[in-house]
Amino acid sequence: MRPYAYLLWAGALLLCGVVARGQDYAWWNDRHDWDGVSPWQDYLILSPAFMGPNALPVPFLRNGSIRRDAEFQLDTEGHFSRGDDTQNLHLRLFLPLFSDRVGLRIGSVPIEHYRMTPATRDARRARDYDGRGVANGDVYLGTHVQLVRDHPRLPDVLLAVNLRTASGNRLSAARFTDTPGYFFDLSVGKTYSLAAAGASIRPFAMVGFYVWQTYRDHNPQNDAFLYGLGSELSLNKVELRTGLGGYIGYLNDGDRPVVYRFSLRTRREDHLVQYYGRLQLGLHDLTYTSLRLGVVLQVGRLPKHRTGVGTRRGLAGEVADP
Repeated sequence: MRPYAYLLWAGALLLCGVVARGQDYAWWNDRHDWDGVSPWQDYLILSPAFMGPNALPVPFLRNGSIRRDAEFQLDTEGHFSRGDDTQNLHLRLFLPLFSDRVGLRIGSVPIEHYRMTPATRDARRARDYDGRGVANGDVYLGTHVQLVRDHPRLPDVLLAVNLRTASGNRLSAARFTDTPGYFFDLSVGKTYSLAAAGASIRPFAMVGFYVWQTYRDHNPQNDAFLYGLGSELSLNKVELRTGLGGYIGYLNDGDRPVVYRFSLRTRREDHLVQYYGRLQLGLHDLTYTSLRLGVVLQVGRLPKHRTGVGTRRGLAGEVADP
């Protein structure tokens, strides 16, 4: 074959590749009436109702108290709905800073696997034709400050300042927003002893402000009122927690999720490893049934465990809110 024939052959292959790539999203262009000019990101709706379960979740319902020890937690989680089934890992690290009244919390969904039906894919305007794949999630950084503790009349008060990075990917599949966000929350709670030996109950409430960026020209960010209400029941070797929480977005475009959570965690003072489980029911705009199971390594308790020193309160702390 002559040299120019090789060039023609290579050029034909390149042209075919370009044409094929240009036609990859023809189905999406037709289905969503693309105007041929606007960026495809403008067609997405960055709200809990039109994204994956880990994109804009309801934040943790804090109970007014800070943990006393360093902890590392590893969970597996499954989210189930009619149009999207998702499985992911969840990591969390908590480190006390300076004193037992200030702490740093780092959390992430390092990897998730998802499978969407065509109807859900189209409702979210996602560009993932197959509707299945793997995504990497955002990283959350939070600073916790104990403002009031062990007051004879006032409840405990905890302030948390949280940042969500834009590290998540697969925006085209509507899995993560690829935009930053932040939220502040103030929680209160007070523990009351019960008649049973070693048992107590702790009602708590939380309010806050949640903000995340969007791709809209006239509304570049969404502002939401954050809330939560619940209680903890501490028994001899286990702690039960139930709570209702959510947030109310400004744009009202599926940005008003409500969830109910029930969780259980062991509290064995003579063990470094605790076990944890959580059931979440999506009641509005985040309509997944989610189950989380994991282990908690109480890193900060290692020296106390070896010397036989440790308090029940130090173990409980903010124990049921991973």
